[in-house]
Amino acid sequence: MYDMVNIGGYMNKKIIAICLVILNFTTLSGCSKNDKKVDAKTYPVKTVELQNQSHSSNLEYDGITGGSEVRKLSFKSPAKISKIYVVKGQQVKKGDTLVDLDKSDLNLAENAAKAQMDSAQAQYDKAVNGAQAEDINKAQIAVKNAQDEYNYCKDLYDKTVNLFQIKAATQQQVNDLKIKLDGSESQLNAAKETLTQLQNGTREEDKQAALAQVNAAKANYDSKVNLVQDASLVADEDGYVVDVLCKEGEMQQAGYPVILVRSDDQVVTAGLSDDDVKKIQVGTKAEVKIDDTTTDGEIMNIVQAPDKQSGTYSAEIKILNPIDNDKYYVGQSVKVYIDNGEKSGIWIPITSILNDGQDYVYTVEDGRAVRKNVTLGDTNENEVCIEGLEVGENLITEGMKNIKAGYQVSAE
Repeated sequence: MYDMVNIGGYMNKKIIAICLVILNFTTLSGCSKNDKKVDAKTYPVKTVELQNQSHSSNLEYDGITGGSEVRKLSFKSPAKISKIYVVKGQQVKKGDTLVDLDKSDLNLAENAAKAQMDSAQAQYDKAVNGAQAEDINKAQIAVKNAQDEYNYCKDLYDKTVNLFQIKAATQQQVNDLKIKLDGSESQLNAAKETLTQLQNGTREEDKQAALAQVNAAKANYDSKVNLVQDASLVADEDGYVVDVLCKEGEMQQAGYPVILVRSDDQVVTAGLSDDDVKKIQVGTKAEVKIDDTTTDGEIMNIVQAPDKQSGTYSAEIKILNPIDNDKYYVGQSVKVYIDNGEKSGIWIPITSILNDGQDYVYTVEDGRAVRKNVTLGDTNENEVCIEGLEVGENLITEGMKNIKAGYQVSAE
């Protein structure tokens, strides 16, 4: 009995010992978890205290080189291309010949118009200056000859009528002589009218009619001269050949572009929103960044109507300090920063802003990261003016990509 009691007591102690081990393990495990929560990881970050600042404000846009300074040159008349004097990319000076048309037909038309104009001028001069004595003398002789012819016909007709009455002539003979007599009378009257006009001078209305013919002939001649001159396409300013759209020997239609040229001015075009276009005007300063080159610019033109497709307003920026032409290509994408004056507010580095569909940043409060949604405003180089933060807050500027809201952080 004693032995059994001892054995039973021994077993109870063993069971109690096992329970204590389990309890201690559980307690230790619980302590380990609590210790882990207390010793949670701390993330190093860099912060900056926010202040109210004033910075130059820029409107930032993507632009494209080229604009209204690229012009299409064409001919006014159709003809065959005779000679091309330039190639794509060539620099030209004002007055340089670019392309010639075949002028053969144009020269013939010019000569014919010149002859017509000279003839009209001679007729007008004659009407204004009056007839020469020689012309009057010829007209007097013509009247005398016409009078003699009429007298002869009249005498012959009268004799024939008398013979007809005594049946010595036929009715047909009388009729033939009457026709001849009427013709000679008409010639006599015309000769007298011509002599009268020469003696009295040209009437005023006839002079005006002659002058109108001179003006019409001169206008026709001038147009033919212009067509001949236009057959040689000449540069009207210094610039560069953007492209040559024709070939020698080809038939060229009137009004169809043959040469694309641009002036020495370097221009960038940007499409502005309906809000931003109201903030600028012609003369507003800007900066243009082409590849790794940044240069000053100025608004030179603003289109008042929006583009039908994009809805933006086209603004042309002239580059004030031209860059090397081997770095300036029409149609190249560039960055444009248009001066928008001074802007006061809270400015933060653009690199501190995160986005998951909403722009946000992290600040530090009581040693932990706090997410703040922000609204972006004007930019100035690498900074942006924002809404959603307050002066005095500590903005995380480095290390924010490694944390989430609520993480424990330490500012370095």
